[in-house]
Amino acid sequence: MRHVVIGTAGHVDHGKTALVYALTGVETDRLPEEQRRGITIELGFAPWRLADDLCASVVDVPGHRRLVHTMIAGAYGVDLVLLVVAADEGVMPQTREHVAACELLGVRRAVVAVTKIDRADEELCALAGEEALELLAAHGLDAELVRCSARTGEGVPAVGEAVRRAVTGIRARDASAPARLGVDRVFTVHGTGTVVTGTLVAGRLGVGDGLRVLGPERELASSVRGLHVHGEPCQEAAAPTRLAINLGGVALAQIERGDVVTTCPDVRATRLCDVWLHDLGRRGAPSTQRPIRRGAQASLFVGTARATARILPAHEPELASGLARLRLSRPLVAFGADRFVLRGADRDGPAGAVLGGGVVLDAHPPPRSRVGKRQSLLTALWRGEPREVARGLAAELSPRPIERAALGARLSVPRAQLDSAAAELARAGELVALPNVGWVSRAGLEEIERRAGALVAEHHRAEPLEPGLPRQTLRERLAAAAGALVAELAIARLTAARPGGGAPPLCVAGSAVRLASFAGAAQDAAAAGALRAATDLLGQAALQGASEHAVQQAAGLDAKRVRTLLALMVRDGGAVHAGDLWFAAEAVRVLERQVTQHLQAQGRLTIQQLKAMTGLGRKQTIPLLEHLDRAGVTRRVGDDRVPGR
Repeated sequence: MRHVVIGTAGHVDHGKTALVYALTGVETDRLPEEQRRGITIELGFAPWRLADDLCASVVDVPGHRRLVHTMIAGAYGVDLVLLVVAADEGVMPQTREHVAACELLGVRRAVVAVTKIDRADEELCALAGEEALELLAAHGLDAELVRCSARTGEGVPAVGEAVRRAVTGIRARDASAPARLGVDRVFTVHGTGTVVTGTLVAGRLGVGDGLRVLGPERELASSVRGLHVHGEPCQEAAAPTRLAINLGGVALAQIERGDVVTTCPDVRATRLCDVWLHDLGRRGAPSTQRPIRRGAQASLFVGTARATARILPAHEPELASGLARLRLSRPLVAFGADRFVLRGADRDGPAGAVLGGGVVLDAHPPPRSRVGKRQSLLTALWRGEPREVARGLAAELSPRPIERAALGARLSVPRAQLDSAAAELARAGELVALPNVGWVSRAGLEEIERRAGALVAEHHRAEPLEPGLPRQTLRERLAAAAGALVAELAIARLTAARPGGGAPPLCVAGSAVRLASFAGAAQDAAAAGALRAATDLLGQAALQGASEHAVQQAAGLDAKRVRTLLALMVRDGGAVHAGDLWFAAEAVRVLERQVTQHLQAQGRLTIQQLKAMTGLGRKQTIPLLEHLDRAGVTRRVGDDRVPGR
């Protein structure tokens, strides 16, 4: 069974609800006040079987000027508009405002029903139809005209035939997309719990599916406890259709009109949108439409939600059409490619209070980047050019990466298209892939690699006695500019062997990173002098050893640097650290040979024997014996030593 969504439109008291009743047999004015006053106040809904394999969900909207916000919520997600124009009045203010809203929401097909033909003569009927068709043409909607009377039934079957013809060319929705429904009603059913209704505009839902319920400043986890399409229970529903969802785990007070129910894991509320903005002064619309001025405020309608928006055109102080940024008074949930409507307080324009609208290009733009500086990227989004969008994003984020997970439902270009375009650019060498994450611009990555080399070189100059810059420090400094993923990739690339066996620019030395050309203390005169002085001191001290303070005095270094120097000497094999003393490594090697020979001859070494052998005191003997134990030359048994290993 194929489904479509049809929305009514038209001025108050032109017969929308009566025509829906004549077509479907359903009274959509369900509220007592609506029935008492004879006007529609809230959205009404009716199923309409157009053919054996085609079912329509009809959304009947109010026509009063004070309820246009409700009409816009009802027009969200419709495939076809049924424009109702009374023959005895013709096109009226809310007719114009409703058609303008439909255009801005992306509706491109219409059926015009000239109603109440039993109350007007032929000339008035013809005039009303001509006005309606001219209005729709000015707003880019294709339309077929039918005359009818809901009271007498004349022409009503012809309306159905016209609708059937119109919906044949409507493209099917993408059922593989995440499910999405803008809430337009919330109520409870005794014994069931919270129920929301709305138009399922994308994807499909089944009983038991997990859901996210998103509002201006809240997110709730929920699930589908039950589904109803026009009062009939079902196990699964696919877009487009009107749908009632029984939500699990959500109280009535936690949800309201304007919230979004979705399976999309990435979408979130926003206070900032970069958009392509249209006003209504084109395609023959009246030229008296005033341009939208920079800083103007208007009511923004996205889906079934609304907020106040401050409009900031990219360049011009007054905007007829082009790039703009919207700053919202409160968060609302928006997806990339969402269409929106802007209304002002002034109802005297050619489209009533409707100022304009457009398409959300980026639902989460960087707040510190002005929209004018993003012109090439946003223009590519508007034109639907995935390669240029990928290039623009990479340049804007550089040296940080494009992360797939961060894009979510943010942009007007589908993420699958962007993935494919970025992969092509990676194969061409413009981008570098971060496996399972995203991409970074090659220029940005190379910039970080140069930065890494500069940081290591700077560290060598500042600390020539150290083996290099600690890898963790390098990673953190690069990550501050490019993020952890790019930082790690840059280090990995710089330390990887080059094709043909060439040396990499950077080398890993333990936990440090150094330049391949780094020669240590030898390339710094002051460091080389301190090293010579320390080496001479330890050589003269032999097995007597030297304290850190003594080395500091000899080398002329501060406490921090002398520790670095001694660590360098130990690492390079020129010194041995035992206890609180440092010894010349050669003197310790001589001692190891002496001890080995003694153990081979006698099998055991006492502390006294070592003292007699070396002439050392306990201050040196004990640390040296412990060093010999650690080196495996000896092994302690009680207070004596035996051969190690």
